[in-house]
Amino acid sequence: MSKTNLLRQLVREMLITRMLFLALLMLCSISVRANDEVYFAPELIGNDPDRVADLSRFTKNGQQMPGTYRVSIFVNNHYWTEKELVFTAYESQETGQHQPGYVKDNTGLLACLTRSDLADAGVNVDALSALNAIKDEACLSPGQFIKNASTSFNFQKMRLDISIPQAHMQHKAQGYISPERWDEGINALLLDYSFNGNQKKSHNSTARSHYLNLNTGINIGAWRLRDNRSWNAYHSRGISYSQWQHQQTWAERSLIPLKSHVQLGDLATGGDIFDTVSFRGVQISTDENMYPDSLRGFAPTIRGNARTNAQVIVRQNGYDVYQTYVPPGAFTINDLYAVNSSGDLDVLITEADGSTTSFVVPFSSVPLLQREGQTQYSLTAGRYQNHSQGYEHPAFLQATLVRGFAHNITAYTGTQLARNYTSLLGGTGLNLGRLGAISMDITQANSTLTNGDQYQGRSMRLLYARSLNSTGTAFQLAGYRYSTAGFYTLEEAASQEMSGWRDQSCHQTALQDEHAPLTRKPCGNYFNLRQHKKSKIQLNMSQQVGSLGTIFLSGTKETYRHSPHARKSLQTGLNASWGSASYSLTFNYNFAGASQRPDRSAYFNVSFPLNTLPFMSNSQTWANYSINRDNNGHISHQSSLSGVAFDENKLSWNMTQGYSGRNGNSGSLSETYKSRYGSSNAGYSYGKDYRQISYGLAGGIILHGEGVTVGQTLGDTNILVAAPGIKYTAVENETGISTDWRGYAIKPFASAYRENRVALDAKDLDYGTDVDNPVMRVVPTKGAVVKAAFNGRVGKSMLVTLSHKNKFLPFGSFVTAGESSGIVGDDGQVYLSGMAVSGEGLARWGGENDQQCHFTWHTAKDSAKSGIISFNANCR
Repeated sequence: MSKTNLLRQLVREMLITRMLFLALLMLCSISVRANDEVYFAPELIGNDPDRVADLSRFTKNGQQMPGTYRVSIFVNNHYWTEKELVFTAYESQETGQHQPGYVKDNTGLLACLTRSDLADAGVNVDALSALNAIKDEACLSPGQFIKNASTSFNFQKMRLDISIPQAHMQHKAQGYISPERWDEGINALLLDYSFNGNQKKSHNSTARSHYLNLNTGINIGAWRLRDNRSWNAYHSRGISYSQWQHQQTWAERSLIPLKSHVQLGDLATGGDIFDTVSFRGVQISTDENMYPDSLRGFAPTIRGNARTNAQVIVRQNGYDVYQTYVPPGAFTINDLYAVNSSGDLDVLITEADGSTTSFVVPFSSVPLLQREGQTQYSLTAGRYQNHSQGYEHPAFLQATLVRGFAHNITAYTGTQLARNYTSLLGGTGLNLGRLGAISMDITQANSTLTNGDQYQGRSMRLLYARSLNSTGTAFQLAGYRYSTAGFYTLEEAASQEMSGWRDQSCHQTALQDEHAPLTRKPCGNYFNLRQHKKSKIQLNMSQQVGSLGTIFLSGTKETYRHSPHARKSLQTGLNASWGSASYSLTFNYNFAGASQRPDRSAYFNVSFPLNTLPFMSNSQTWANYSINRDNNGHISHQSSLSGVAFDENKLSWNMTQGYSGRNGNSGSLSETYKSRYGSSNAGYSYGKDYRQISYGLAGGIILHGEGVTVGQTLGDTNILVAAPGIKYTAVENETGISTDWRGYAIKPFASAYRENRVALDAKDLDYGTDVDNPVMRVVPTKGAVVKAAFNGRVGKSMLVTLSHKNKFLPFGSFVTAGESSGIVGDDGQVYLSGMAVSGEGLARWGGENDQQCHFTWHTAKDSAKSGIISFNANCR
């Protein structure tokens, strides 16, 4: 313990000891009366009764002084708001008033609420005739007008509980938050960055690559402007390139009365009704996030396996939507930006030795079901966009509508209109109870392709989902689509060619001879509109097998017209646990077409925490082992240790060692560190004929009206913690996040339209620093930067001995000095915190004019930079 903390503890213990001694004397002087009040004999507190303050307010246990207090208000045990309320005394010896039955505490105080407060808290005030005659600003307590209503004030926690019978509350869904609490946030400039690079030595050559992703934004009022672009660079002997790629720029704002939002710029339509379409234009649609969770009906989670330290790129509609580096073994990507709500995701894994594997993650939504009376809509106008080569950019309109009706029926419709393309869709969804849920629709499309021919066709779709709790079986999604010969999508109608290769600009950096010039060649995504998709069937299901675990199965099959070959993929396996250990067994099968042979692989993995071992009970380390068999029959082994370190687990680390009969030994060591200013990572790996180091930085910056704040990676919605002067104080439940030297911090990834709790860790507060309320609750709108302002007092801690007319100030005197206050103990001593270098204070020990006095103080600026200042002051 530091000297400062030790001194502070000794002072407090001294004061507490003296107060306890006096309390024992008081207990000895208690006289029991008919009303169970207690009587303090002043002569037992001091030889001179005049030297004791008027303590009549505290003759009953728990009573407090009237005044204005900032309190957290809970209604029927649910947090409502935090605000300043006036508390009046309902009981006094002069008036003879006694505690009413609707006040359930012993503070002697009555919370002063208004009619508007009750309405905002959810009370159905219009149905209470007694309240209709009350003025909005009048002070009232709900128990005065509502039978069985009550209030309870916890003075120590500054919490006011209001209990209202449910019959008098407005009917609101669970989790409902009034739009009046939704905060559009402050004006701000935002920058989110992610940089990573690596240097690899192999075959007497060195290759360097770097990747930088920048997300910038401006918030003005309810409007948000966002821009996303990236930079790639590569250098090796004979090969060098550097390029910027613009991905998206868009503006958006919420339309709260319509529970909608409007967007302009580079966007994508939803994929629930039509296939997702990237476009540049304007879109207005329902924002389901504005509804509470209880009234709400997806970027998918991607799972795969890497043999070495590998690069993973996720592409959608020709865009690189995600890039990361993963260690050997199984990996999970669950932080994709939900730019497009559907559309197949192409996943490319590039191993450290240059070999690549790829697979497709089908991305479709569950059946379109809406609650009775709810409506979702979307209106889109713009030009079709696709970064892949060979597409026109026709202007188009799209409209969709989904409506929930009685008897668990949902109807939906939509249309797409362009110069050479029109389509109309109609469908319905049914909740079949025990039989599951199903949706069925049909689309009629008329299109003119790039060859000038006109086509007409239909596409039928069936989606089904069901869970059998009794058997542990879940059909998460079973779907089937069939299209006639003349059916084409808007994307296909926008193609400039009937057949060919998309994405022809692949850089051959890993496999190409470094002395050869950089060339281009077709590298994937072959298409032929004459052999367009005929049918597609997909299935995702899982089965709980007692204590053994869960068996899962997912697969797709696509057939094409004028082609005997089908595209197939299948994944099945087992996820289970035994004690604290978890293990999985997975089998994969992929067949992409006649030009490639089927890809088959098997993977087994087991992991367990080392704290289960007797001699490592405090360890935060996990062990993992995996074995993999690839399509060529090669077997590889991988073992690893991973863990966290430092306070708040700021450092995470991973070390691996592998072996395969084909490539010999391999290994890696990596770490990631999170701090208040961002995160950094570094790693080293080796394998057959190569050595590689990697590194990276990531973080976010917000420029606002009170300065610049640097922090960790930003989310879509963020909270600016503003506690001026309260420096280097941790934000609770956040790894590595604390206030900077000015008292500001960024809490990223806030939940839009949901209550977010922000709390400062009081144990990190410096001496002389106090926070009135270390917990704040905010409700940001989508994309907002909401300020959570903490009112703190930063200054000196003082132990003042006060004298008045050559005598110590009476015991129990109430002292206020600036924003600090305290109660005088014996020998006239009072403890005050957060004090300025100089100032004036007021002491009161009764209600008369001659029962108060003023005092002043002045200390040197550099005195007691840590610890408590003790001095005497004459109170006049």
